[in-house]
Amino acid sequence: MTHHPPHLVYASRAGNLFTLQPTTGQVRQLTWSWDDGDQDSAAPDAAKRSVHKWPTWAPDGSRIAYFGLREGGASPLETSLYVVTADGVESWELVTLRNGIPIYGNWSPRGDLFALLVQRGDRHLSLEIAHLARPGTTTTLLTGAPLFWSWSPQGDLLAVHVGGSWQATETARVLVLEAHSGHIAREISSRPGDFRVPAWSPTDDLLAYAEANEENGNTLFLYDVGTGDKGPVTTTNGSLAAIWSPDGRLLAVGCTAHSGSSVMSVVKSVDLARGQISPLLTHKSTAFFWAPTGNELFYVDVDEGGRYLRWHRLSRTSGENTELARFLPSREQIFLFSFFDQYVISHPPLAPDGSALAFAGFLAGTGSPLRTTLTPHIYLVPLDRSAPTRAVATGDFACWPVK
Repeated sequence: MTHHPPHLVYASRAGNLFTLQPTTGQVRQLTWSWDDGDQDSAAPDAAKRSVHKWPTWAPDGSRIAYFGLREGGASPLETSLYVVTADGVESWELVTLRNGIPIYGNWSPRGDLFALLVQRGDRHLSLEIAHLARPGTTTTLLTGAPLFWSWSPQGDLLAVHVGGSWQATETARVLVLEAHSGHIAREISSRPGDFRVPAWSPTDDLLAYAEANEENGNTLFLYDVGTGDKGPVTTTNGSLAAIWSPDGRLLAVGCTAHSGSSVMSVVKSVDLARGQISPLLTHKSTAFFWAPTGNELFYVDVDEGGRYLRWHRLSRTSGENTELARFLPSREQIFLFSFFDQYVISHPPLAPDGSALAFAGFLAGTGSPLRTTLTPHIYLVPLDRSAPTRAVATGDFACWPVK
């Protein structure tokens, strides 16, 4: 089988999408922001401008889904879900999101469905499914807020956490839904704790989620989807975030010191084969991601002076911890870090072959003051250390294929 180097997709500041092949430097434009009239006009009939945001690769790398927003003029905001082929030759509007603002979306592992979170009304969030074979409409599975989910590896089920923690609202639930119909296949818990995403294991049999415990803390559980059995893994007074290693053997669990905090005081490694839990990262971090091999953990923290963020690479085997880059993130990059356990399954910052790390923002040199411009850039960090971190384009968001 021919090896195809991974392509990066990124969003420019002008609201268009591009792909980049880092090895060759080939850039391909996928979208164009067609403008009608004078964009500087303040008149009620001023032109509308199309922007394209939050691209995400289909599992087979053949297509990219993204949200299109058409704004300006006297008309209300128009939003749609689009799909474009990776070569940019063909694109189509999959569904118009009438009276809805798209928040997030991800592909099913089969690539035939796309799940999207849409805000309808002031606080109404709706989890909806778009069918590639049936363009034009979506199927609403669930409503509520907040709302997080992950796909089963087979692509027929979704594990959904709706309503936040049980302490905050008694309507909070963790459920398994049938993707096509929205029927509840299993109710996992009516006492969810302080966590976001119920994490589906790559082996398709386990779910990691948190329940509120009697000590007003949170307990991480592993739930066997086939049998309904569950077992506790670890507890914390704060919130939890869990990410599976690509092979499903390890679970990285981030724990905050108290509920409501976004800073993890420790990240633990749960080895399922050995039944061992050990500290993986013992200083504060704001987001973490497994390398495609599962042998390294990449994480983000804040420098001691609180001036910028830092990318690090931690080796599980040697314990070597390497600082990779210092930067200020773009607005979109901040959003990804804030919900990293949701975005890692759809918008990974690491290339699937482990060759590079990508992020958007403003770079700072090691040991030097942060120098910024008005325009954020897309940066690549070659992980074989063959070249320094470099800016490859102007833009505010980038991601790699999932695999």
